[in-house]
Amino acid sequence: MSEKCELVQWFDEVGKDDAGLVGGKGASLGEMYRNLCDCGVLIPNGFNVNVEAYALFVDADVTPSTWDNVAEPAGMADVRTAALESGTLADALEVCLADADPSDHLDMHGRAALARALVLQTPIPDEVRAAVAEGYARLCDEYGQGVDVAVRSSATTEDSAEASFAGQYDSYLNVHGVDSVVEHWRRCVASLFNERAICYQLEKGLDPLASALSVVVMKMVRSDLAASGVMFSIDPDSGHRGVIHIASAYGLGELVVQGSISPDTFTVWKEGLRRGNFAIVHRHLGSKDRRMVYSDDEVQDTRIDEVPLKERRAWSIKTLECRHLAEMALNIEEHYGAPMDIEWAKDGVTNELYIVQARPETVHARNGQAKLERYMMAPELIASLKSSGKVLATGQAVGKRIGSGKVRLYKNYEEVLERRRAMKDRIADGVKLDEIPEAERVFEEGDVLVTGMTTPDWEPMMKLASLIVTRKGGRTSHAAIIAREFGIPAVVGCSEALDLPMHEPVTGSCAEGDTGWIYAGEHPFEIEQIEVDTDMELHTKIKLNVGFPTKSLADSHLPVDGVGLARIEFVLSSEVRIHPLALVHHEDLKKYLETGVVSQALSPYAEGLEREDESVIRASVDEVERRAWSYEDKRGLFIDKLREGVGLICAAFHPRPVLVRLSDFKSNEYRELLGGRVFEPYEENPMIAWRGASRYLDDQFRPAFEMECKAMASVVHDFGLDNLQLMIPFCRSPEEGEAVKDVLSEFNIGPKDGVPLFVMVELPSNVIDAEAFIEKMELHGGSIGSNDLVQTVYAVSRDDLENYQHPVDARSPAV
Repeated sequence: MSEKCELVQWFDEVGKDDAGLVGGKGASLGEMYRNLCDCGVLIPNGFNVNVEAYALFVDADVTPSTWDNVAEPAGMADVRTAALESGTLADALEVCLADADPSDHLDMHGRAALARALVLQTPIPDEVRAAVAEGYARLCDEYGQGVDVAVRSSATTEDSAEASFAGQYDSYLNVHGVDSVVEHWRRCVASLFNERAICYQLEKGLDPLASALSVVVMKMVRSDLAASGVMFSIDPDSGHRGVIHIASAYGLGELVVQGSISPDTFTVWKEGLRRGNFAIVHRHLGSKDRRMVYSDDEVQDTRIDEVPLKERRAWSIKTLECRHLAEMALNIEEHYGAPMDIEWAKDGVTNELYIVQARPETVHARNGQAKLERYMMAPELIASLKSSGKVLATGQAVGKRIGSGKVRLYKNYEEVLERRRAMKDRIADGVKLDEIPEAERVFEEGDVLVTGMTTPDWEPMMKLASLIVTRKGGRTSHAAIIAREFGIPAVVGCSEALDLPMHEPVTGSCAEGDTGWIYAGEHPFEIEQIEVDTDMELHTKIKLNVGFPTKSLADSHLPVDGVGLARIEFVLSSEVRIHPLALVHHEDLKKYLETGVVSQALSPYAEGLEREDESVIRASVDEVERRAWSYEDKRGLFIDKLREGVGLICAAFHPRPVLVRLSDFKSNEYRELLGGRVFEPYEENPMIAWRGASRYLDDQFRPAFEMECKAMASVVHDFGLDNLQLMIPFCRSPEEGEAVKDVLSEFNIGPKDGVPLFVMVELPSNVIDAEAFIEKMELHGGSIGSNDLVQTVYAVSRDDLENYQHPVDARSPAV
């Protein structure tokens, strides 16, 4: 091997133990290239320009005249003078970073800018240039002349289990030609001295000058013609290790990694994947409004394009591709023996899926699960805020915490620096800090940071925030990743973020499920610390009541025996939001609006059609078209949402049993769903009227119940979740229960199909005739519904109990 070749190692020459030579990224790519290609994990070929090349560059003698054109950042006159008198770049960089204080943002900004300018003005050694040229020529031999490559930073301190350094250093896409590759190598070296990277290392107790940089040069995957994204072999919010989280969007992956778009997300159940089941237990369709593609511009390598509406409404990857990605993530995790944070890309030319980076997941790797922390606002306070118009904005919740403070809104990080310079000048002129109006001050600890999107430059500020709010981004965006690492609540993908009132107090709650809520004003909340001994054997069997599916991944960490009650109504109200019969009869409703003729299928609802305003019916039909546009049969929306909601709960707790109560909305509650007023009667006392089992068997509602059955059947037979149990609510007689059991059996989810059946004990007949219920329904068990049992025993509607002058409850003798 020639001397110049010693500066380069190809992927098949390095492995995970070579991070000291080729950096964390290069070592990981080599490890996978050498060991996982035979397992179906594809890695584009490439080489590493190693740390020896970096050492040659920084240790070479440099004459002061070389740096004559280096600009002088504000306040850096003395530092620049001292740096220019250094004999080598390494000496100059040491001068730049001497006495660096990460808490002084302006000083750090100036020092980092000077360090980068010195790097970019330093000549590249001939040996380095020759080594890069030889490596690029070999890639051209493999892939074709002028091959497009990615030039990516790979520091020796990054991608460890203790610190990810995600996004700290720069990488470049769609680079062509030897000269351009060499120049981008130098830009990568300069990024070692980005302000955010220096601060990050100082705060971790690391010496920025002790880090060395290798640079990866690898074949580009043409994801600009397809899709790309990230995935975690662990749930990034809860740390649940039984699922894989995949984020996907169109184009090159930078926008997903940066968090500047809301991607599609998929949750895949690992055990189901191993068993060969469908396994995609939850999906969320992101907005994906922009994509990064190749640019024909000689100055810019890439550009941002708008995504057409039709593509935004479609999934960015196919189901089989999602499964293949999950299989690759599983193979990578099993090879490394730890949860992994992975970047992937689909080639639009070959349609093949590639892995372009994998590093240890760091947030949950450092945090044990022995302590649970619960943030809570009083339920009555939440209800009051929502009903009184105090909700300012909503978005995706990151974490489960609550934070409050005054809003500090910035368009970009440069605005922050400009404000800091202005305030520093005023203080230098003799103005005291307490004399500066609060509205004119820059970000302070405990403030709420609001911006369009964050980048690594923001991180020194982010760690001081009580709450982070961004207009763009999803659960794998930069803001979300850093918020988790710092333990700060964040609301991302918040479309109203930039409309929040500047300098006014707000409270942001991520403790109410998947949605993050921003309320006007500062409001009290409690923090409950719970020490959990997961090895302790509990003598009392405990099961949870689970409402929202997205909370189940976190709740499953508790040492419980499963789920004792999961209500389908939560999925209907939060995910579906459309009356099931409005989906069943969608085409009939469209024809009714066009012709005014009530079809035979709609004739049972003629009174509701006459009663409802036509504009309201048209609005509900239009909303179904908008939300279910990709479904030829609109019932598919209901089935998918229901099976994914229940599937996520079952996957979270597997193999512990999950008891799901089939739908138990009353007519007044169904009426509140979109389109519901057409299909629901007005009953004097809906609590004891058309509900529960009697609904399932009614000819009018039977098509809706069959959709429910199809969803539950998919959970069991498609997902392979064998821990599902079903419960029938408000079942008046053993014969009624038997008839419902027979319907379940038609869909292969009855007791004889291995799905245990329960009944809600909430009627006197359930108690008096218990033996008959058990026999005819082949019951596995029952659950006492004390509230309804009180009302049916004492003939007092649950809605009227508070006003009843002789109070009764579950402790009353008859109950």
